[in-house]
Amino acid sequence: MQKLAYHLDKSAPLPLYEQLYQQIKTAIHRQELQLGDRLPSKRKLCQYLHISQNTVESAYDQLIAEGYVESHPRRGFYVCFQAELDFPQTAAVLQKMPANPPLVRPQFDFNPNAIDTVHFPFQQWKKSGQGLYHSASQHLLPLDAAQGDLDLRQQIADYLAAARGIHCQAAQIIIGAGVEYCIQHLILLFNQLYPDRPFYYGMEHYGYPKVEKILQLYQKPIIKLPLNAQYQLDLDFLFRQPVNIAYVTPSNVYPFGQVIPISQRQALLEWAEAQPCRFIIEDDYDSEFRYKGKPIPALKSLDKQHKVIYLGSFSKLLMPSLRLTFMILPPALLDLYQHYCACFHCPISRFEQYRLARFIQHGYFEKHLHRMRKIYRKKMELLCQLLAPYKHKISYYGEHSGFNLLIELLTETRSTETLLGLAARQKIKLYPIDYPQRRLFSLGFGNLSERQISEGLAALLAAWEIKAP
Repeated sequence: MQKLAYHLDKSAPLPLYEQLYQQIKTAIHRQELQLGDRLPSKRKLCQYLHISQNTVESAYDQLIAEGYVESHPRRGFYVCFQAELDFPQTAAVLQKMPANPPLVRPQFDFNPNAIDTVHFPFQQWKKSGQGLYHSASQHLLPLDAAQGDLDLRQQIADYLAAARGIHCQAAQIIIGAGVEYCIQHLILLFNQLYPDRPFYYGMEHYGYPKVEKILQLYQKPIIKLPLNAQYQLDLDFLFRQPVNIAYVTPSNVYPFGQVIPISQRQALLEWAEAQPCRFIIEDDYDSEFRYKGKPIPALKSLDKQHKVIYLGSFSKLLMPSLRLTFMILPPALLDLYQHYCACFHCPISRFEQYRLARFIQHGYFEKHLHRMRKIYRKKMELLCQLLAPYKHKISYYGEHSGFNLLIELLTETRSTETLLGLAARQKIKLYPIDYPQRRLFSLGFGNLSERQISEGLAALLAAWEIKAP
């Protein structure tokens, strides 16, 4: 009997054709599908799984390209790989195999979340840690304040005042391990602040998926906030909803990279000030990497009524592996935090906090930002220049900030799955944006060299058969 029961998650970021390809490949390795077994027809499988025939075709094409399956004209698709011949394994070993074995590493990965790792200032980072592990550093061995190292919090407060226009006290800053850590603590605070009423969370339609997942795990109602015709946050929609907490990215609205203008920022603050149970969570990611004019002041810098909770991170500014984020709490929430969350000690090593504080204090951090802003600007300009000859077929957005450029295929009739499959055959990893009736892809360039950007884009355009006029 032909295997039809594959589980495809349409809400997952992994394209459907990749999910199907991985599951068939795993079934072959586990010998659930054996040499000579016939696969279901494309039509039969797409009807059973309620997916497009292009999705099945892309998965089958990848399996054929890797030698797992072969096509017999007018007969169908057959398994042509016998797992036990090339990989003699016991049943116990086979049971330990992951459900989704990793794909071959792409040659060009346009990951919008990757940073440039080549130009990290290792020498300055090393200097900032000199002397940390001598006997004179014994004061770093005990637990510190639950909110994090005071020296680091003071350095962050000084940096925010100079770079983001935010004036706060070090006592208002909470050091955490990732935005997820901060969000979980905020959920606990809101539960204590208004225990008898449900809190509705508003998130940008293309907001941070991990934050959305955490809210779902805590069973919090989420209202997705759409974009308007100008690709801005639709505030009129927000004002009509029973939202209490608005999680927004005012300096870089994903995926079009728009900045919320001052008029809308004032309107958003007025919305929060209208009711005591309303707050704004400002995620200020990518704000420092702006390539036209100066960085936009944070929404928090306009907050006079203490309604904005500011989230910042060193993941993009320095390195993701540091896992160091921070949030600024308004005074009312700070009192609540110190009462209910004092049992949570800062999860970041005191040694790493102290090293980062010295890194900022010695001016290394500011120099690193200036240098990386120039490097990323150069990469962005190169990508735009390479796309210029194809403006009759490709538009792009968000060229003034961030590590990625959003491109749109204007005259494309092929499905997103087909376009992803064509790119995957050339070992190109893409990140599509699910936007109705449009073919949008986020091209990240953070961890690509200028040569890789040029070669990767050329390979992508060739795979899609897009030519300059």
